[in-house]
Amino acid sequence: MSTPAPTVNSTTQQPKPTTGLGSSIRIMISLVIALAIGAFSLLWNGNFIPNPGNIPLWIGNTVFVSLIAVVLSFGSNCLIQQLSCGQVQLGVQAMRVLFAPLPYLFLWVLLYFFPGMRWPVEGLIQSSSPEVRLGVSSGFYTFWTALYSQSIFNGLAQICPK
Repeated sequence: MSTPAPTVNSTTQQPKPTTGLGSSIRIMISLVIALAIGAFSLLWNGNFIPNPGNIPLWIGNTVFVSLIAVVLSFGSNCLIQQLSCGQVQLGVQAMRVLFAPLPYLFLWVLLYFFPGMRWPVEGLIQSSSPEVRLGVSSGFYTFWTALYSQSIFNGLAQICPK
């Protein structure tokens, strides 16, 4: 014969409070940031943004993209920690955001040494001008780099202090 399952007194065992955000909110924040950074890269490398000072492309790819990533990552990480924990550790978030430019710098070094990585993306729009092809391939790689790195940063931002 089977024995009945032991009963648990509801007054002695309290359910654990749920902490953290749902993954869909973190994914949407990562997607919005990746779209913004990827769009800037597409517009900058495709010469759609006016450049009256003739700033070299590498300045936009390394400096401007990194600055945009730092600002957007810091803001989204603080937002996620506030929504998850009810408080923000500004020092911790500032230290984490220092690593935000590293994936983009690695990406541009990789594309500099291996320009053949651009060919599969540029091959899709062969009839376009070289500037547009460069913009599309740069935007493509920047978007995916931003999406993956921001997803990791958003997950770390959800860690609540003890």
